Amino acid sequence: MQVSVESSGTLERTMKVEVPEERIASEVANRLKSLTKTTKIQGFRPGKVPLKLIQKRYGVGVRQEVVGELVQNTYYDAITQEKLRPAGQPVIDPLEAEPGQGLVYTATFEVMPEFELVPVEELEIEKPLCEIKDEDVDKMIETLRRQRQQFEVVERAAASGDKVKIDFTGKIDGDVFEGGEASDFELELGSGSFIPGFEDGLIGSKAGDEVKLNLSFPDDYQKEAFAGKAVEFLVSVHEVKAAVLPALDDAFSRISV
Repeated sequence: MQVSVESSGTLERTMKVEVPEERIASEVANRLKSLTKTTKIQGFRPGKVPLKLIQKRYGVGVRQEVVGELVQNTYYDAITQEKLRPAGQPVIDPLEAEPGQGLVYTATFEVMPEFELVPVEELEIEKPLCEIKDEDVDKMIETLRRQRQQFEVVERAAASGDKVKIDFTGKIDGDVFEGGEASDFELELGSGSFIPGFEDGLIGSKAGDEVKLNLSFPDDYQKEAFAGKAVEFLVSVHEVKAAVLPALDDAFSRISV
């Protein structure tokens, strides 16, 4: 077996492997000879089938089987011989294995990078430090509380952070536009869910109020047909709900762990 290796990149290697015909032919002959002892063909007693008939009927298939096994076996023999450490499976190019010509194939793969280890006593390791202050703990506790907040109906004017349940109708040039009306819609004021001015215009409103908002769509609004256009909203406020944070007790501590 002849092996040659070329570097086609920093880590990529192309290995050419040549297997002599004698090795293939010898293995094929042994397998065909074994078949004469086990193959049953009508007109011949068991173990008496002529080798030529076995070769004619099974020779091509047996050679393909032998070649396939040789590719796998010689590949591992070759990388061991050349002291290579592949980093993954190889790409095998189309085989050349015509009868009488032996076997030739190339395998392309990347090898593990080589590097020199630095003595442990010379290593410099930077240990990250994290200082947690009291305000950091307080901030996280507040975040956890807000993640579990609930909203309850209140009898007061709406403020930023409250939720309002509303009906609204929006008109452009006197006509209701697509997506411009809804009923029993819950909106958190200050969330930035609506166009500028809508949520701010509802701050100070109470349940039962009717609010008219004369606004404009932003020039860069996602729907180009509405961008920069004036719009009138008529809003009916049904409920005002305020956020209620969970108490800082043992139950909250167990939930937050």
